[in-house]
Amino acid sequence: MIPALISLVILGLLVIVHELGHFLVARWSGVRILRFSIGFGPRLFTWTRGHTEYAISAIPLGGYVKMAGEQDATRTQEPWEYLSRPIRARARIIFAGPLVNYLVALISLWVVFIVGYPELLPVVGKVLDNTPAQAAGLQSGDRILSVDAHPVPYWEDMTQLIYVAPNRALAFRVERSGTVFTATITPQSKAITDPFGRKKTIGLIGIAPSGAFQSVRLGPVAAIGRTVARHYEWAGQTMLALWSVATGKLSMRESMTGPIGIVYLTSEAMRMGLTPLLFLVSLFSLSLAIFNLFPIPVLDGGHLLFLLLEKLRGRPISFNVQERSTQLGFALLLALVLIVCVNDVNRFGLFEKLLGWFNR
Repeated sequence: MIPALISLVILGLLVIVHELGHFLVARWSGVRILRFSIGFGPRLFTWTRGHTEYAISAIPLGGYVKMAGEQDATRTQEPWEYLSRPIRARARIIFAGPLVNYLVALISLWVVFIVGYPELLPVVGKVLDNTPAQAAGLQSGDRILSVDAHPVPYWEDMTQLIYVAPNRALAFRVERSGTVFTATITPQSKAITDPFGRKKTIGLIGIAPSGAFQSVRLGPVAAIGRTVARHYEWAGQTMLALWSVATGKLSMRESMTGPIGIVYLTSEAMRMGLTPLLFLVSLFSLSLAIFNLFPIPVLDGGHLLFLLLEKLRGRPISFNVQERSTQLGFALLLALVLIVCVNDVNRFGLFEKLLGWFNR
């Protein structure tokens, strides 16, 4: 129960830092902040500093920033109001939220690479029957040193070389009980459907890992490069997954998770230690940054779209159009969240786990 509560706090913090980005850049851009709230709903504690009321509210899931003159109805034409600022300043304020989420994701993963992360070693745990590995005489405990003269320090390095070589003979250097020998193995071809619904043919030799791993640490500079590369990979996978869902190649039930799933996965990561937790925080924070930039009214990307249209038209989109679009976007977003939450409950078996917890 405690890990779940802490994971709720972590999720809330990711939203708070998002709002803090809006808050800081709005202040820097000369916009007056009327209220900065940690949490939603009724305000439990408030204090005022300058023109800003700071609040701690009853529902501790995120927070919000209320700026002066955000809507025409409340605008008094003062220069410190949001709508009085130039388009570039307003765009800067809106973009700051996703940017801060990306920075949190960057720092979290950078720390993971600095502190040390586990890499699976290329040590054979099991050799499957009637496979090329069995025919070549591989045994449990063998360590693969290289594949076709390419060193393979980790299991992933080895599998990548095997996957791209179906029906092609490969030379494996293998260490067994201190003795090194070479074995020629031809991976079997197998047609698969990847997690994004794409069909492809890969090579397999029929071995499973032993589970042995090594903690790998990178220097601060090398960790930056690895972090940026991993985020680029995650962002590409995220966009490809969303496209696959939109085109029906990938099931939304198995590919998307919502607040319930995030809390569950975060609480599970907490039990595994700091590194898995920071890894998930980085992934979720990056996902939050990307999701908020979608051009959907009610999200930051929708506000940026309205500002772009205002720049192109030379005048703002009417308040009624923005309000109706935001209401529609909110309804669609709420429906999506409800569907994903139901999927999370079913996928992770949370209802059964909750019943088990009450029956203790």
